[in-house]
Amino acid sequence: MQGDLLLKKLAADFKPRKVLDYRNARELMYKTIYNDNDSVRCVYSGYALYLPPEEDNPISELLRFGSLQGIITEHVYPRSKGARDGNAKSDMHHLVPARMGVNVARLNYPFGEVDDNNAERWFYREKSLREMPANFKDAYSEKGYNTFEPREDAKGNVARAVFYFYTIYRPQADAEDPAFFEQQRATLCNWHLQDPVDDKEWARTFLIAQYQDGKPNPFVLDCTLAARSYCSDNTDTCHPAVDNNHKW
Repeated sequence: MQGDLLLKKLAADFKPRKVLDYRNARELMYKTIYNDNDSVRCVYSGYALYLPPEEDNPISELLRFGSLQGIITEHVYPRSKGARDGNAKSDMHHLVPARMGVNVARLNYPFGEVDDNNAERWFYREKSLREMPANFKDAYSEKGYNTFEPREDAKGNVARAVFYFYTIYRPQADAEDPAFFEQQRATLCNWHLQDPVDDKEWARTFLIAQYQDGKPNPFVLDCTLAARSYCSDNTDTCHPAVDNNHKW
């Protein structure tokens, strides 16, 4: 299947009827989904905060009283672009932890490649630089003029989260801004190929599915879906990092 027919089939088969409410989704994300050895790490910068296992209010604990070094929940597909309420707001397939300072910089900008010479900010762990870093540039996320570029090893995850959201919640997304997805589509297609699914992303989508009507993100399961739907103008072939036989 390809094109609109494929997208309609994916929306019908993978749209969860029920998801957690927003508070419970965030608590689960911090305690389980993105918890690694009792720490929660910003997807964009790699910055991590320790979360005591016995903590009964992880949202407040990680927020750090609203500090720029606190961690909050980032909507990969912005709330103002279609994730304002309902299932779209708390669907964990597009929620990630982010350091407050990086989240503020991203705002609701589309994703894209930022010219290193024109980057306004560089983010790595607790750092926020105005000048280009001397080393390890690929480990930094960048903010440009009305554009945000995640660090290299997060780009594929971001692309597949956006593909998922736009497939499942397209009416809400187009109602807010029908041009937003297309602004970043070609870039996301490249990122999907450049940064294929790894074991962590594969395991995470099924972990989330346990709380969302048993529905994983199909763009994680089958790397050919992107080319058959949003990326037909990209002639490169995907190479799955996870050995699987799933096809739709």
